[in-house]
Amino acid sequence: MKKLRLLALFLLPALAIQAQEQLGIRLSNYGGINSTLLNPAYHTTTPFTWEVNLLEGAGHFSNDYAFLRNTRLPDLMKDPAQLDFEFGPDLPPGSLEQDGVIAVDFFRGRNRRQVLGLGSILGPSFYVQVAENHRIGLITRARGMLSGRGIADPFNYYDYDSRPFFDPFPVDPFRGAFAGWTEVGINYAYQAEVANGTVAVGATLKMLQAYEGAYLRNASIFQLQKVPNDSLGGSPIDFSFGYTTSNLRDGDYQAERNGGGLAADLGFVYTSYSQNGAPYDWKFGVSLIDIGRLTYRRNASEHVVQTTAPLIIGTSEYQSFQAPDEFEEYIQFFSEQTLGDSAASFSGPSFAIWLPSALSLQVDKSLGGPFFVGAAFTQGFPLGPGALQRGSHLALAPRVETRWAEASLPISVYDWEELRVGMALRLAFFTVGTSHLGSILRRSDLNTADFYFAVKVTPFQLFGKGDRGYSRKDGKFRSGRKGRVQCYDF
Repeated sequence: MKKLRLLALFLLPALAIQAQEQLGIRLSNYGGINSTLLNPAYHTTTPFTWEVNLLEGAGHFSNDYAFLRNTRLPDLMKDPAQLDFEFGPDLPPGSLEQDGVIAVDFFRGRNRRQVLGLGSILGPSFYVQVAENHRIGLITRARGMLSGRGIADPFNYYDYDSRPFFDPFPVDPFRGAFAGWTEVGINYAYQAEVANGTVAVGATLKMLQAYEGAYLRNASIFQLQKVPNDSLGGSPIDFSFGYTTSNLRDGDYQAERNGGGLAADLGFVYTSYSQNGAPYDWKFGVSLIDIGRLTYRRNASEHVVQTTAPLIIGTSEYQSFQAPDEFEEYIQFFSEQTLGDSAASFSGPSFAIWLPSALSLQVDKSLGGPFFVGAAFTQGFPLGPGALQRGSHLALAPRVETRWAEASLPISVYDWEELRVGMALRLAFFTVGTSHLGSILRRSDLNTADFYFAVKVTPFQLFGKGDRGYSRKDGKFRSGRKGRVQCYDF
């Protein structure tokens, strides 16, 4: 357990929870208001004059540091209270796990470690078409994320455990952050015809309410080495970190607003007309998403630790940590160890965390009839010292799409490491999907779990021959009398 605590001391700040993009919903022409979370103009090809999202939920977790041997997601969900775990490195090589016991083990031979995931709930949200060229909408959403990038290879469990004393290794700059917040956004999109298609521009302006948050940033390369007696030695460090204190006490968790902020999404979409009866031939989109930040002004504390001399830090004292209300005592103790004064690291009663800002590119091709293939590339970039951060996400999503049913098969790569195959199914107003189908269907070394769903209401009415928008009959963009489709006969 001492080994685990020692590793956790350095690895936990750089764990990341980050969203996969729920592309089974976002790239669909029936994605509607939900698709504006990827591009605020992408819903302009949705063939409805209005739409209401009742509820969308998304959860994602993946990492390339540790895994559960011979496990699948349903095994964890069957009876969570009865789960029993054991420590994989303590088991004899090649040994099998006991029935009902799950072994936790660690990857070998990879470079920088990442942990990725998300918790998101899209509440009541809608859009409505106004006049011929305009769509306005409202988005309500609650989100929780933990993000971090770039754990150095020497921190791999087996590498670190076998490393000899006084063998220094470099630790590159890294950052990590956690935040929980809600957002209310106003969406507006304008669409106009051009020579061979249409162009649309959209924006979502969001008001944020910040609850819990924390960040850690290592701004420079430093040397680290194992030292006897549960100690670490290192060259000078340049750390900054901040955290909220509203739940650093015994008792049940209570959501408490500790700040707020503003953010915006911006998007552009071009669609080219089709000559084969499809709603369009090609669709191209580009967007900037989550441009903004959370500022914590209540129950907040920020610290800076900049040293000029080599350090020797004993870690045994930190192994007695028992409860959240002890956290600030350990921060003071760390300040005493590194700066010689328990109050020297404190820099102010507020801090900021930037949202997981990203550039996203989308391409969609109609193959004729109900067949489409879409693709998206999203690249995150941090905007400040404290920042949630997306990685790179490339996905290809072929799909069969009709008014009442849809099936999509997203194939994605995150940070150019692991290929994952997902699936999304829609029946009328209900969608369910995952970006990693294998974690549900087969037992393996489980390091990824992903699931999302959406329930929405749309009219029993599509654009007809003269409606403003894309006709489902010939793909032309025009306005006029509304046509009706019959309710599907199940």
